[in-house]
Amino acid sequence: MAGTAHNNPSRSTQPAGGSLLSILPVLCIAGLFAFALLPAARANSRLFYSIIGAGAGLSLWGAILLFLHRRSGRRLAVEVAIAKPHYVQAAVQIVILAYWGWYWPRAYDEIPLIAAQLIFFYALDALLAWSRGRVWRFGFGPMPIVISTNLLLWFKHDWYFFQFLLLTTGALAKQFITWNREGQRRHIFNPSAFAQSTFAVVLIATGMSSQLTWGREIAASFETPYMLLVIFLGGLVVQYLFHVTLMTLAATATLLIFNLIYTGITDLPYFVTANIVAPIFLGLHLLVTDPATSPRTNLGRVLFGSLYGLGFCLLFRLLDHYQLALFWDKLLPVPILNLCVPLIDRICRAGIVGRLNSKWETCMSAFQTNLVHMTVWILLFVGMWRAGFIQAPLHNNETVGETIRFWKRAIAEGKPNAGHSFVMAVGALAEGSGSADAYNELGLICIDGTVADVERNDAKALKYFDQACEMDSIEGCANIAIQYLYLRQRLSDEDVTHAFERLEESCDAMVGSPSCYLLGNAHETGKNREKNSQRAIDLYERCGLNNLYAIKGIARIALREESNHDLNDVAPILQQACQLGDAESCWYLGYMHETGIGAPTDPTRARLLIQKACELGSKKACNAASQPQLPPFANPEMNVPGWTSAYPID
Repeated sequence: MAGTAHNNPSRSTQPAGGSLLSILPVLCIAGLFAFALLPAARANSRLFYSIIGAGAGLSLWGAILLFLHRRSGRRLAVEVAIAKPHYVQAAVQIVILAYWGWYWPRAYDEIPLIAAQLIFFYALDALLAWSRGRVWRFGFGPMPIVISTNLLLWFKHDWYFFQFLLLTTGALAKQFITWNREGQRRHIFNPSAFAQSTFAVVLIATGMSSQLTWGREIAASFETPYMLLVIFLGGLVVQYLFHVTLMTLAATATLLIFNLIYTGITDLPYFVTANIVAPIFLGLHLLVTDPATSPRTNLGRVLFGSLYGLGFCLLFRLLDHYQLALFWDKLLPVPILNLCVPLIDRICRAGIVGRLNSKWETCMSAFQTNLVHMTVWILLFVGMWRAGFIQAPLHNNETVGETIRFWKRAIAEGKPNAGHSFVMAVGALAEGSGSADAYNELGLICIDGTVADVERNDAKALKYFDQACEMDSIEGCANIAIQYLYLRQRLSDEDVTHAFERLEESCDAMVGSPSCYLLGNAHETGKNREKNSQRAIDLYERCGLNNLYAIKGIARIALREESNHDLNDVAPILQQACQLGDAESCWYLGYMHETGIGAPTDPTRARLLIQKACELGSKKACNAASQPQLPPFANPEMNVPGWTSAYPID
C-alpha cells in the first residue's frame, strides 16, 4: 500500500509563467509557517522552531533556485501526473488512520502535524525536481509516503525537526538512489521504509529510540479491536487493482508456519501477545507491496514476501534479546530485500524455476491469476480468523488477566524465554490495552528485579503503581501504600492520600480486605492517618486470622503499650509462623512469654524464641539474645507485606 509506481497517469505540462501550479510550492511554504501557530507548537518552543526552521530552509532553497533559473532564463515546468496507485493507497491509509484514531484519540491530535508534513513534502518534491532541471510531476505521490510514515513513526515534539529530516531522507533516496531495471530508471528503495530504517539504525546505535520517538506507543496503540480486519479489507482494494497479493499472502503464510512450528516445540506463542499483531500486519500490506521496489515475477513475489516474514521473525527475537526497541522489527528487513529484488527475479526466471514461473504467469490472464491469488488469501485470512489464530483483541479484564497468568505459569514452569515474553506481554497490555492491572504488574516486575534481567527500580515501580491506582486498580493503590509505609517512598503526598482513600473504600466494602491491614498500619504509625492504636487494632481484626501481618500488628501494639488486649487467638498463629521460619513472629512470641502478655510467663521459652529469631536472620534478636537479660520490647525488623497482584498464579 505504499507503492510509488505510476499506472498511466494523466499529464498536463504547463510553463511556470502562466500556471497557478508553479506557485503552489510557495503557497505550501507559506502554509507551513502558518502551522507554527498551532496550539501544540505555541505550547512547545522546540516544535515551533522545528516548523519555522523547515519553512525557512525551504524558503532559502526556493529563493536561490528562483534566482538561478531567472538568471539562466530557464522556466520551472510543472506536469500534472495523477497515478492511481497514489490516490488509492492514500485513501486506504487515511481509512486506517481514521479507524486507529477512533480508539486512540492521540492519532487525531497529530493530524494537523501530519498535514504540515504533507505540505512540506509537496514543496520539497517540487524543489528537488526543479533543482535537477526536471519537470515537477504534481499529483498524489507525496500522500502515501507521508501517511504511511505517520502510521509507523512520530518523533516527539521536542525533536520534531527529525520528522522533517525523515521525510527529506525518503525523498532524496527516491530521487538519487536509483538503478536501471528492465530498461527503466527506478528508485531502489521503498522511500518510507528506507528513511525509517536509516533513522532506526542510528537510534538503535545511540539507544535513543524511546527517548526521541513515539514508536513504542504507536505500535502498542495499534492493537485496537478489529484492526486486522480493517487492514485486510483495505488491502483487498490495493491487491485487486495492482496485483500485489502474493507478497502479503506469502509473508503471512510464513508467519503462520513459523508460529505453528515454534508453538509445537515450546507450547508458547512466538509473538507473545498475539500470533500476528496489528503493526506487522500493517507492514505486510504497507511495506512490501510497493510495485516499484518489489519483484515482477510471481515466484519472486512469493520469495520476497516469505523472506520478509522470516526476517521479521528473526529480528523480533534479536531485538528483544538485546533489549532494543521492538517496533523497528517490521521496518529493518525492507531495504535489504529491496536490494535483492533483481537477484530474486533473475533466479525466478532461470532454469526449471523460470519455466515453472512462466507457466504460472501464462496459464491465465494476469487479471484472472490475481483473482485466484486473492481467493487463496481470503480463504487463508478467514481460516486463521475462524481458528482463533488471529482475531480482534478483547481489551477486557478477563483477557488481560489470562495473558498475565499464562506467562507467570510459563516462568514457573521454566519455559524458554518466558521471562522476556512476560515483560513484553505486560508492557503491551499496559500501553496498548490501557490495563490498570497490567501497569501494576509492571511495577511488580520493577520491584522484583529478577525477571528477564530487569533490575530493581523502586522509583520506576512507584510510577507504574501510581498509574495503576489512578486508573482505579486497588492493587496499585495498595502497593503505593506499601512503598510509603515500609520503604518511605512516594511520588507526592497527594498520590499517597488518593491511594489511602481508595483503600478506605475497599476496606469498608469487603470484610477481610488486605486494604484494612494497610490502613491499620497507617493508624498504628501515624503515617497519612491519625495515630490511633485502638483504631489500628480494629482494622487489623477486620482482616481476619488468615492475615499474618495483621496478627503481628495486634501483638506488636499489645506488647508496645502493655495492654490487656486478648491475644488468645494470636499466640497459636505466631507459633505456627515461627516454626515455619518467620523471625518476626518468633520475636513477638518470645516477648509475649517474657512479659506474660497473651502467653504464660516463661523467661526460658522467651530466650529460646529470641535465639531462634536470631538464627532466622534478625540482627536485633541476635543483639537481644547476647545480653544477660532481654531488653525491653521494641519493634523488630518488620517484613514488607507481599506486594499485591490482581493475577496471582493459580
